[in-house]
Amino acid sequence: MPTSGSWNYSVTASDIITAALEDLGVLQSGGTVDSSDMTVALRTLNLLVKQWQGRSDKFPGLKVWTRQRVVMFLVPAQSRFLIGPASTDDRASANSLATVLGAAKAADATSVSLASTAGMSAADIIGFLTDAGTLGWSTIGTVVNSTSVAIGTNTISAAASGKVVYSYTSKAQRFVDIEAASLRDNSTAGNPIDSPLDVYTEVADYESLPQKQAVGDPTAILVEPQRLNTAVTLDSASSNLYRTLRLTVIYPAEDYDTSADDIAYPQEYYAALEWELARRLAPKFEVEWTAAMKENWQIAVQEGINLNPDNTSVHFQPGRE
Repeated sequence: MPTSGSWNYSVTASDIITAALEDLGVLQSGGTVDSSDMTVALRTLNLLVKQWQGRSDKFPGLKVWTRQRVVMFLVPAQSRFLIGPASTDDRASANSLATVLGAAKAADATSVSLASTAGMSAADIIGFLTDAGTLGWSTIGTVVNSTSVAIGTNTISAAASGKVVYSYTSKAQRFVDIEAASLRDNSTAGNPIDSPLDVYTEVADYESLPQKQAVGDPTAILVEPQRLNTAVTLDSASSNLYRTLRLTVIYPAEDYDTSADDIAYPQEYYAALEWELARRLAPKFEVEWTAAMKENWQIAVQEGINLNPDNTSVHFQPGRE
């Protein structure tokens, strides 16, 4: 018999919930989860995946797939930024592009010549480093061709040919952990140069700085996750807008708004998610957590722990010698 020749197996939130309730004996094979039980299970699933984000849990390898490179654009004389969809002052994205003007942009112009429009789309945010030393932002109305875009009505100052241009599709999410940071010099847009930045691990390191608003290129940052955004504070306020902050971060787990949403986890973690959900649902459905259930849960979770260890060289698990 031939094999399938496919590798695209996926499951929805409903599939994981159904499997977990079957494991508990709450649902017979082939049965349908009623609406009230689905509501309880979907809420528990969301609480579970939110707890599994970041690096504090037992699945270090699970975070490899949520790693993102976030670009944060600097503002003169500003050293603290908020990153996240609830922020009103940040310009940060996980899908940023950099190019240069192919010809001078007149003040307030809506037709712009670029070296390349590769990767750009209508409705993307676009920013121009102006001759006045500021970043002026607008929205792409139309990508006219490979070297030209039309933007909305604006009051952006003039910019000479060769000035850097940034673009991105959507704002970055509030991130729950950071792995590395660098200062990227985009003076040559096609060949950026990165310089590593220190990431303060204790707030006292930042608070010990004597001049927190000194103008200059940052050498270190303080990262403070908040309820709706993540605050990023630089050890100095850069005035060089050719430079951007490049952060390697761990993104949060996606929400499951409905039971029809696909599970945003790699295939190898489906079983761990199924059995962990079953364990958490057992008391809610007044089901005894049997030795057989515990064994299945331990196998699924332990295999999840061992997957994709990435940058974890030592792992301690309570109760194991």
